[in-house]
Formats: sequence, structure tokens, C-alpha cells
Amino acid sequence: MFSSLGDRLSEPEPEPSYNYTCPNCLSAFSISLDKIPPVRARFPCAKCGDPMDFPSRDQARIQARLQAEAARKAAAEAELEKTGVIALAGEKKFRVDKRGWEDDHYDRRGIRNLIRTGELAATDHIFAPDGSSVVADDMPDLKPLFDLKRKSKSTPPRCCRTHTDRLAHFLCTGADRPLCEECAPEKAIGATVVRICSHCGGPTAAAP
Repeated sequence: MFSSLGDRLSEPEPEPSYNYTCPNCLSAFSISLDKIPPVRARFPCAKCGDPMDFPSRDQARIQARLQAEAARKAAAEAELEKTGVIALAGEKKFRVDKRGWEDDHYDRRGIRNLIRTGELAATDHIFAPDGSSVVADDMPDLKPLFDLKRKSKSTPPRCCRTHTDRLAHFLCTGADRPLCEECAPEKAIGATVVRICSHCGGPTAAAP
């Protein structure tokens, strides 16, 4: 009984197949290693008939293992990317209950940047998941961020309201909305080039 169990545990993993592509017609094939000769050889393509050079069985075995390892890594990376997308899709979004902020949605990192730069105050209101408007400092997710802000001795420059990881170089003169360069594109008006607010189309001024 124990002998048969030991035999099963010591069974080697099956060898991967060797994958190759015809250089003429680009057809892809897969062949088991035991069908490849021990020495290098030339065989016709099963599709177009053109001759192809094959590696020796030992060379093909090495390449097959490398191919299998690359396939495993690619599958792992794809799964990791899929997991990241799912996590991002499930991340909580915040919306500020202030005039001019109606179309702005933030993740926790974006809200943190707004709090650090003073763009979002503790007394401002945030829409809760149920749609109600609550004081930002009363939200359990945000209270620690406001506590850190209160302990900070300095305030960073204003950030772009849309791209909170970028500095605001311009302000919308109508709404006082801080804008990065992307949010304040240049526009030619006659012989003059000005920067306009990409959100309302109004004029902008350089941020102080």
C-alpha cells in the first residue's frame, strides 16, 4: 500500500509540448517531444509544405519548458490585472455636495488630496451611499484624513479638482475651479492665444 502511494507521489510531471510556427505561412503547431528526433532535422510544414528546421529533442525540451513558464507567467499577470480591475470597479466613490462639483467623483486617494490641500473642508458635505448629504468630518472613512489635516503644520498648493495628483496652475475665473494644464487647454482667439476652462469654456487666470 505504502509502496504504491510512494510511486504515485514520485510520478514526474508530464513534459510540455513543443510549440512552433511555420516561418512561411505562419501556421502554429504543437508536437509532443517524443515525436521529435534526437538530432536536428528538417520536416515539411503540415499546411504549406515548405521545409522547416527543427531543433533536437533536448533543445526542444528546453524551449518547451521556457514556453510553458512564459505561458504561466502571462496567465498569472492576466489574472492579477483582472483582480485589479475588479478591485477598482468595487472601490468606493465619493461625491461632494457643493455647487460646481456635481460631475466630480473621487476615490479615497482623490478625497485625501483634496483634504490635504484644503480644497475640501471638514464642514463640507459629502453624499453618502444612500444618497443623503452628511458632514464630511462625520464620515468614518474620512474622519482620520481630517484628523491628519488638523495635525499638519503646512498646506500643499491647490491641486486640480479633476486630477487631484496634479498641481493647479490655473483657475477658472467664473467658478474658482483649480485646473491643471490639461484642464486649461490653449485656444486661439484671433491673434491671441488664451487658456480656457475645459469644464465651462470660460476664461482662466494663472493660479497664485
